[in-house]
Amino acid sequence: MSSIMVPGYSTSNRVPGFYLALDNTGANTASAARRILLVGQMLATGTGTPGALAISGGVSDAIAKYGEGSQCHIMVRDYRTIDSSGEVWVLPLLDDAASQAAVGSFTLAGTATAAGTLALYVADQLVPVGVSVGDTAAAVAANVVIAAKSVTGLPVSVTAAAGVVTVTALNKGLAGNAIQLGVSLLGTAAGQSIPSGLSVTIAQPSGGTQNPTSLATALASMGTRVYDLVAHPYTDTASLTAFKDLFDNSIGRWSPMEQLYGHHITALRGTYGEATTFGLAQNDPHGTVMPISDSPSSPMSWAAQLTAVTAVSMRENPALPVRGLALTVMPPTDAGRFAFDERNSFLHDGLATFTVDDSGTVLTERLVTTYQENASGVPDDSYLDIETLLTAQVCMQDMRTYLASLYARYILVADGTKIPAGAQATTAQLIAASAVARYRWQATQLWVQNPDTFAAKIVYQNAGGGQVMLQLPYDFANQLWDLAADIRFTKS
Repeated sequence: MSSIMVPGYSTSNRVPGFYLALDNTGANTASAARRILLVGQMLATGTGTPGALAISGGVSDAIAKYGEGSQCHIMVRDYRTIDSSGEVWVLPLLDDAASQAAVGSFTLAGTATAAGTLALYVADQLVPVGVSVGDTAAAVAANVVIAAKSVTGLPVSVTAAAGVVTVTALNKGLAGNAIQLGVSLLGTAAGQSIPSGLSVTIAQPSGGTQNPTSLATALASMGTRVYDLVAHPYTDTASLTAFKDLFDNSIGRWSPMEQLYGHHITALRGTYGEATTFGLAQNDPHGTVMPISDSPSSPMSWAAQLTAVTAVSMRENPALPVRGLALTVMPPTDAGRFAFDERNSFLHDGLATFTVDDSGTVLTERLVTTYQENASGVPDDSYLDIETLLTAQVCMQDMRTYLASLYARYILVADGTKIPAGAQATTAQLIAASAVARYRWQATQLWVQNPDTFAAKIVYQNAGGGQVMLQLPYDFANQLWDLAADIRFTKS
């Protein structure tokens, strides 16, 4: 009969009694925490510490720490409209000392001949301005400033002079250029029109320069805490390079020496041609960019909400397609919505896509990464879909936790060695068998498939010096993207 070893109990004990040891090596079912990070700029008036990561206490906390209307505030607010329960952290940055703020304007002209409401928009936020008969352009412009003060979280400051309403991005930098101004966006069907006698000319914000150069340093402060998804508003080359380096497979958070993983998500304002040119210049397996055309909602809002729906889907099952999930951002105009062939082109150019249903709701269509070519410059679709990376992350975290629970303090001996029952010793072959067993369990979660093939193809080696090398032939679950049918009809 095999001998049994009870941790902490000595067989030399002669004192009668019942001695029970608690052993957790076969009971660990915990999964890694699913943690989200929002990266953006704060205002100097906020009480938060620039460059210091902090867990989010909600929207009111974001206002206090990062300033009302700051990028951090807006991203927390918009993230929470989708995911109300996930763990969210914020990495706040100060505006760069060399940056300039984006500036735009509403220019009013005429005198109101009818009373009404002037519906101005800053991004997707309505600024309703009451208009009375006889109000001059200058008077209405002054009232715009008053009305703007009652709207919480505008990303701009508002001033008026001689009928011109000037809006200036609160956070300096390139991201401010993507704030869009509008008037009567919902149209007459929603009761929005410019009161008779007045006209409004819009100059979209521009002139914002230089996103924070402190980004790379701030990202380095993330330490060893795992952040599954990172949302941010940046699409300039320097910022995207910082994120690419952060998650690099060889030297970054996806490297075997770090095993911290993660994926970053952002959005891009631009036409089809501008977006395609941008996409072709990218190649990051751990980054996703969504072109948003002329949507009134800012890219930072899109990024936050895309991250939120992805986080919710990942918690349910990382292999589930992040498809058909509703966002609360405002859709592009009819003319600005990308057609089927344009979206198909995006998906070949490393860009994610969305659709808009008949109610005007924006729905995710396919979230791909910007990865398009391998190191040899050959087209490569191995990292095409975000779900592949999410599933890989979860599987790798799970396998590591499982094996660590089984073999935390073990002697390694050659394959074929006879190991006494209960002895804390193992072989490369036994470790491989444990990996196969865990893969079979992962298959029951529908993360992976074909466990028998995995078992047949696994490679293991005792490399000496206490090192076991495994080659694990993972086959991740696929997503159902297409269903095609040939409708062969007859007439009778």
